Amino acid sequence: IGLDLLGVKPVWNNRGILKGLEKLPLDDVRKRRLDVVFTSSGLFRDLYGSQLALLNKAVLMALDSSYDVIIKKYPALTLSLDSALSSLNDLKIGGNESLTLNAVAFNWVNEAREILKENPSMDSQRVGQLASYRVFATAPGAYGAGINRLVERSGSWDDRKELGEVFIKRVGYAYSQDLEGEVATQSYKRQLKNVENTYLGRASNLYGLLDNNDTFDYLGGLNLAIETVIGKQPNSFVINNSNSQKIKIEALQMALLGELRGRFLNPQWIKPLMKEGYSGARTMGSEFIEYLWGWQVTSPEIITDWVWEEVKAVYIDDKLNLQLDEFLSSNHQVHVQTNILAVMLVAIQKDFWKADKKTQKELAQKFAQNIIKNGIPGSGHTHANHPIYDFVKTKIDKESLKELDKVLDDSRLDKEVEKQGPTTVQEVKLEKNIEEEKQEAKENKDEESFLMYFILAALFILLSGLIKSIFFSRIKG
Repeated sequence: IGLDLLGVKPVWNNRGILKGLEKLPLDDVRKRRLDVVFTSSGLFRDLYGSQLALLNKAVLMALDSSYDVIIKKYPALTLSLDSALSSLNDLKIGGNESLTLNAVAFNWVNEAREILKENPSMDSQRVGQLASYRVFATAPGAYGAGINRLVERSGSWDDRKELGEVFIKRVGYAYSQDLEGEVATQSYKRQLKNVENTYLGRASNLYGLLDNNDTFDYLGGLNLAIETVIGKQPNSFVINNSNSQKIKIEALQMALLGELRGRFLNPQWIKPLMKEGYSGARTMGSEFIEYLWGWQVTSPEIITDWVWEEVKAVYIDDKLNLQLDEFLSSNHQVHVQTNILAVMLVAIQKDFWKADKKTQKELAQKFAQNIIKNGIPGSGHTHANHPIYDFVKTKIDKESLKELDKVLDDSRLDKEVEKQGPTTVQEVKLEKNIEEEKQEAKENKDEESFLMYFILAALFILLSGLIKSIFFSRIKG
C-alpha cells in the first residue's frame, strides 16, 4: 500500500522472488504521487533490513519523476538532487511530472530549501540527502519506541508532550541503502510536520489493539509524536490484511472501540478468564487496563469519559452480574483490582477522565482500603512515592488517611524517599550504549515477537505473511 501511494510496484520473478521495483506512470487512475514516510519496528528492521532499503529506493524513484522540473525551476538545488538520487544508479531516468502532482518532489524541494535557510553553510550534497530521508526506526540494537514503558510509570511525567519527544528521539534514526541507523532526529521532526494520515497494517487477527502494548507504543506513539510537533493528532487508520482478498481500512477509533466492546466488556470473554483465577485476573487488570491506559495517554480523543465509566461499571460495580467485583476482591486478585483502581485514579488525576466527585471518593476509598489491608502491589502506578497518593488523600476519610500514611511510610526504606524506577522522564536514559541496548534486546525480544503479525504495506504482505511495521502517508502539498 505504501508503494502504491508512491506510484511504485514490486517486480517478481517466476518463482515469486522480488527482483526489483517498477515506477508506474501517472494516468487517469493514478493521478498523483503521495509522499509516504515509513516507521519500522526494531524486529522488522533486523529481519527485513533489505526491504527497508527498497522502501527508501521507492521514495527516490518517485522523487526522480520530477527531476527535470526541479532542475529547471530550482537550478541551485541540482547538486543536492543529484546527491539524493545517486544510489538509484540505472533507475535514475528523470521525469517531467509537475510538483503539484508529485508530493514527494514538492516536499523534497521545500525541505531542501528549509534546511539551506537554517544552515546556509551546509554542503549541498548533504542537504539533498537529509531532505530525502523517509524510512525511520530505532537505533541499531534498540527495540521499542519507549512509550509503553513510560506510560506504565505514570508518576514520572506530567505533560504528554514529554512522551512525544521520547518517541521522536527513540525512533529518529534514518535507514536506506547506504544508512544503517543514522541519527536523524531533526529530519524526522521535519517529516512529522506535514503528516495528515497514519496507518497500521494487520496481517493476522491473533493479536488485537488492546491485548498488547506494542500497538500503542508504535501507532499511538507515532500519533502522539505528530501531535507534539504540529499540535493536533492525525487521522489514523487500521488496515486489516488478514484476508488478502478482502482488505479493509477502518478508522482507528472504530477499530479500537469495536474491540473494546466486543472483547473486554463482553461477558463471554470475561467469564472464562475468571475460571483461571489470578492468571485470568492479571489478563484483565495488569494487561487490558494497562493497554487501555496506553491508548488513553496517546489517543485521548478516542478514550473519553464514557470508556472509563463503562469499565468501572463492569469491573468495579459488576454491571454484568458476573460476581466480578467479588472475584477481583479475593485472594491475590485483589492486587490486580488495586492496580485497576490506581489506573482509574491516575486517569482522573491527570484530567483525562472528568469523573464526578462521588465516583472519585468511591474509587479513592476503595483503593486506600486495599492498600491498607493488602499492601502495595508494586505496579508503576502504586509505588509509595507516586503523586497519586497526594490526590487520594484528599478524597478519603481521616481514619483511612492515617492508616494509609502509615503503610506508605513503612514501605519507604529508612524513612527516606525510595526511588522505584525513574521519577521523571528526564531520568530515563534515552541514548543507551549500543551494547546495553543489545543486552536489553535479548531480554525484551519475546515481548516484541508478536510484531511479526503486523505489516504496513502490500510489499511486505507478499514477502512474509506475519510481520509488523507502521507507515504514515503525507499528502500535504
